[in-house]
Amino acid sequence: MRGLRLVTVVLISLHLAAGIAGAQELVHVVPLKPDPPIAVDGDLGDWVGVPGAISLDSPEHATYKRLLWDGPEDLSATVHTAWRREGLFLALDITDDMLSQTQRGRDIWKGDHVEVYLDFAYDVEPDRSGFDQGQFQLAFSPGNFQDTGDPVTDIQPEVYCHWPEGMDAGAVEYAARRIPQGWIMEAMVPFDLLGVTAAEGLAFSGEVAVSDCDSAEAAQETMITVGTEDWVHSRHRLQLMALGSADGEAEPPSAGVTIADELLVPAGEQREVTFEGPEVPPEKAAYLFFRARIINERPAGWTTGLRLTLNGTTIEGQRLTNRPATSMRKIGIEATFIAPTGEVTVPYGPDFEAADRHESYGLLGGVKIHEYEFEVADLLADGENTLQVQSLTDAGSERDIAMGDLQLRIKAPPPPPPPRRPAPTGPLPVIQPRRELAMHYTVTQTGPATLEVKVGGERFTIESRFSAPDGQWHAGGCQHFSHARRIERSAEHIVVHDSFTNLTDELVPVMQRHACDLGDRFAGAWLAGIHPLSGDLTTQDSGNPSSYATTAAAGLGMVPLSDEFRIHVTNSCLDGVLGLADNNFVLQPGAEYTAEWMVVPTAQPDFWAFVNAARRALDSNFTLQHQFGFLSPGTLTEGWDDETLTRFIRNKGLDVACATIGRTRYKGRVPHGTAFQHVDHQPFIDLKQRIRRLCPDVQFLVYFHCFLDVRDEAESEYHADRRLRSNGEQGIYSREYMRIFNPTLDNTFGPAVAGNIDIILDEIGAEGVYWDEVAYSKYKYHYGEPWDGCSADIDPESFQVQRLKSAVSLIALPFQLKHAQRIMEHGPLVTNGMPRTRTLAALKFQAFTETGSISNCLRTLLYSPIALGDHRTERTIQDAYHWMVRALDYGCVYNWYSQRVFPEYPTLASHMFPITPVELHEGYIIGEERIITNRSGLFGWGDDSRHEVRVFDEDGREVEGFDAPLQTRDGSTFTELRIAEGYSAAIIRQPAQ
Repeated sequence: MRGLRLVTVVLISLHLAAGIAGAQELVHVVPLKPDPPIAVDGDLGDWVGVPGAISLDSPEHATYKRLLWDGPEDLSATVHTAWRREGLFLALDITDDMLSQTQRGRDIWKGDHVEVYLDFAYDVEPDRSGFDQGQFQLAFSPGNFQDTGDPVTDIQPEVYCHWPEGMDAGAVEYAARRIPQGWIMEAMVPFDLLGVTAAEGLAFSGEVAVSDCDSAEAAQETMITVGTEDWVHSRHRLQLMALGSADGEAEPPSAGVTIADELLVPAGEQREVTFEGPEVPPEKAAYLFFRARIINERPAGWTTGLRLTLNGTTIEGQRLTNRPATSMRKIGIEATFIAPTGEVTVPYGPDFEAADRHESYGLLGGVKIHEYEFEVADLLADGENTLQVQSLTDAGSERDIAMGDLQLRIKAPPPPPPPRRPAPTGPLPVIQPRRELAMHYTVTQTGPATLEVKVGGERFTIESRFSAPDGQWHAGGCQHFSHARRIERSAEHIVVHDSFTNLTDELVPVMQRHACDLGDRFAGAWLAGIHPLSGDLTTQDSGNPSSYATTAAAGLGMVPLSDEFRIHVTNSCLDGVLGLADNNFVLQPGAEYTAEWMVVPTAQPDFWAFVNAARRALDSNFTLQHQFGFLSPGTLTEGWDDETLTRFIRNKGLDVACATIGRTRYKGRVPHGTAFQHVDHQPFIDLKQRIRRLCPDVQFLVYFHCFLDVRDEAESEYHADRRLRSNGEQGIYSREYMRIFNPTLDNTFGPAVAGNIDIILDEIGAEGVYWDEVAYSKYKYHYGEPWDGCSADIDPESFQVQRLKSAVSLIALPFQLKHAQRIMEHGPLVTNGMPRTRTLAALKFQAFTETGSISNCLRTLLYSPIALGDHRTERTIQDAYHWMVRALDYGCVYNWYSQRVFPEYPTLASHMFPITPVELHEGYIIGEERIITNRSGLFGWGDDSRHEVRVFDEDGREVEGFDAPLQTRDGSTFTELRIAEGYSAAIIRQPAQ
């Protein structure tokens, strides 16, 4: 869950954001706060007498991982809300028996925090679950209330805006205060920031969520919310609220009128209903909504069935608003449900839901087959209105039509799409890979732990320090350990080797800090690729463990290299000081250890120059071979004929198709872990053989996860191998039976779960494996045996070991190496998530990141730049194409996620692979084989190769005959590409003539 900061909360059942008459109920009214105003200072004395406080202290409010909620003493809160013309106010008195927050910025959600969700356009596109215009998601972190004087470990209270992405939350007033039983937060969100004019009666939907982390490791464990339905990150989960009077009273918003609950229209006949037209506010529109079916004992297709006339005017097809005129059936065949002249096609069915569930007649893209909505504001009359409903089925037949929920909905119209930028007409940038990699910097070691780097006319001084058990920082060795530094210079980077030897017979915690103070020269920073508006952020993303900052003239980056440093990494930029740290390393008695990290100077202040130099240094430009997509056994694929299945594969451009494991259940559960060995594997074999018969060039993969097991017996069989949280309890995933274990080569669980790979490769005969959550599952650290030999929680004030812990990516590394190599010797290995260690990354396998947030693409930039489609928002081919184009903004290509997206035609995705990255940039990726872009330019490779160009329009359809002439400059060829916003292209390299 990602957070939002908000202040006043009113909750509505957003099922009603659709505007169904009489169905809306205010869950919460935000009262007006008269003078004096509330001071945002963490003192709740100002709230005395403000009505409407909400108590979150009972089990029904524990809506996320309720099994981990241990009662009000563990987590509870009293929520206060209020409003004044200047903003929305929020205060929470939170009981939390263990305060844990180690994160900043985007990762606040992993620790204790409060999230506020607001939707001021709740009745705009009410069927849309994702956030867009009018929605906000804010997170409020209490920090950790430490005051050691170390800005890296002292986490300050913070407000972060998750949505809209990139919105500056600096205008939000916020205070957090520690109290004995927990903490207090108080905030004011300006209405100007939200783009809202406050007035009594203003309705919106929202939610306040209090998140709990009782582990020393950053991990969201449970959450309490105002709403009592199980948590899901969706507009539909938000609650209806309104700004009220000082007494806390407000009227529910007008939603429209009910025309008829039920209406029977016999075959060939006509029915007429009248209703009083409501007043439609200027900012709203009127929509006629209904459900319709031809009465039948089972779903059985559809036929032309209805024509509707409102006040004498036929309601024509272009007025349809809740679905496209043509929809794709689950079976892969298109069907048209509205004619331009208004004839409505009506499905057969016993009710208004059965056809949606049907494996053949149901529609893809979330379209409800029985539901229709038409925009009719201009057809309404003052006073009485007459709606005529004519059945177009044959008179005297049994094709009577049942209609239900006839409503006139009053709601905001969807905003018009902004005009797209046309193709450029002027000069174009020349885009080709960098040719020369000459050294453009100097580096001097000015002390045992100080480097001076000169680049682009700038001087960067990197000062290192190391902690010791004496409670002091040292710029080199001390009585507890010796230190020696060696540096290696390469064309684009400097590798630093810091070697330590424990001089004692005890464990010595050695925290590392490497810092570059840019002072007044500071221009911007990127931490794990994230570019905070304020410049201040810390991250611990070992998939992209990079720190990069710029001045006006140049830039400097730092990246850990050795496995332990990457796993423990903290990247930071605080008050203009760029940092790289390991806060968790322990040196064993008498042991030696060398921490390796690199410095990447850039002669320009260019984030992408840093990314590409770092990728070359890490040897990350290996071939990404596969257009990946899920294609699982189940009612969907079993209902497809051979032509439909082939079209699905070919239009997606798949060369690997992956079966997930949910088709065959184990005691009603998805068979994770060794449960997979106890289910029927024949459906996988059948699907593999069918794909091999129809598309012999496509390889078949099967899902594998090495950390989860759902068998009840697993708890006792693998008791010694449990993943233990810092409180000693076993980690679970999302349900109590989804237990997490640590696989190693010599424990019991590792060899047992590796048996799944035997089944996938040998019994099923798959060519390869899709490995989900390859780095770790849920918890990054394990607090128990075995110890990884180097990880611990270290007290930030005394520098003493608090407790030992093990990085999962280290203790599981030998297991992962062995089986990854084994899979790759057999065929493709594709993983979810980047490898967290240099050792595993050296295998060079294809990996992607899930894009519930498209900015997750940043996690891929130093390894395998692939965005997996967003299963939450992709319903149509156009949805998927939108994310393909957006992924290019992050220098990423695309793999398919949702199996429900049936492509009616090939898209850009069919021309993305294979690709061996040469350079990544905002808007395009240059590979040895092809360039994939959503930008215009003169594209080439700096040679005389020929180019094949494929251009795709805003719907993802290939544009036939697109003019992209080939130019020659200084013996090199370039494609002149001029494309409009929303277009994309694949420029495929051909041998020179």
